[in-house]
Amino acid sequence: MSPSSSASSSSSSDPLNQFLKNADKLVQEARFIITSFPNVETQSVRRAIRQLHAINTILSNVEDKYLTSTEIDNLQDLVNSLIQPLEEFLAADPLPRNVGTSTEPRTGKPGRPRYDNLHRAVELHNLGNSWESVADAMGIARRTMYYHLREAGISSARKAFTEIEDDKLDEKVSEISLRHPLAGASIVQGHLEGGSIHVSIERVRESL
Repeated sequence: MSPSSSASSSSSSDPLNQFLKNADKLVQEARFIITSFPNVETQSVRRAIRQLHAINTILSNVEDKYLTSTEIDNLQDLVNSLIQPLEEFLAADPLPRNVGTSTEPRTGKPGRPRYDNLHRAVELHNLGNSWESVADAMGIARRTMYYHLREAGISSARKAFTEIEDDKLDEKVSEISLRHPLAGASIVQGHLEGGSIHVSIERVRESL
């Protein structure tokens, strides 16, 4: 469900709505960079960090009757969840491009070498990326990812989506969109997550 054209038109010059629209694009770009680790340029990571910090600074000074302090906190939490892995990537020792995995020395026992970058894989997954996309970004076969997850006792099951009917989801998305007509799917999804509603980005886009 989309806001009326008149509402969109009247808010097109609203600085806050324009900021949220641009912030959504930057959040999506940062997510793409993270899913592309380690095959990214350091300059792109630094630029994303600067942009996300700028978003946080603006959010800290926002005063708008339609944007509650809780909503601002949720948006800042979303931004911070992206800043952390980006900064950790810069702080870590650089890895060779197109090599996202490494192995431990063999112990003499039969079998494949152990994969020792699971902590990074888990961090990427916790940002909302599927295990399949994490495996692709790290340059390993998906079956290898699942094998080592199983060996480490880490569940590869997807986070359960909230059971919510389409009409009810449309209503929730509409409430957010009416307050922020130009907010994109990622920002709307962040608002939903703040309300303990976990749904796929596809369902959010369909509701929009």
